[in-house]
Amino acid sequence: MTAAFGIAAAGCVSEKKAQMEARQAYIAGQAQAAQSQLRAREAEGPVVFVQGPVQNHVIAWSEGMTLSKAIVDANYTAFMNPEVVQVMRGGQLAGQLKGIDLLHHQDLDLQQGDTVIILP
Repeated sequence: MTAAFGIAAAGCVSEKKAQMEARQAYIAGQAQAAQSQLRAREAEGPVVFVQGPVQNHVIAWSEGMTLSKAIVDANYTAFMNPEVVQVMRGGQLAGQLKGIDLLHHQDLDLQQGDTVIILP
């Protein structure tokens, strides 16, 4: 019995290790894609960064840009409305809204270099 249990336990460890490696590879790929987009956009001017379920993680910033416009420009891809959306500026939380707040036309003005974090 002990030998069989040892084999099953080893299989679980290998599966967890494989899942962790796959997750790390996915994250590394996402970071590489974001860096590529950033380099391409840096030549074009000021940007806003968007983290979460979006197609475009780096979008061009323009005067008067709002949080809702940034989410639309980033092409939000999740099925449900976001639970929370945060705006980070200079490493500090500059604002936070619930997804429902955006639907009720509450919004935040963005500055160049802001990071929008969408939590589904």
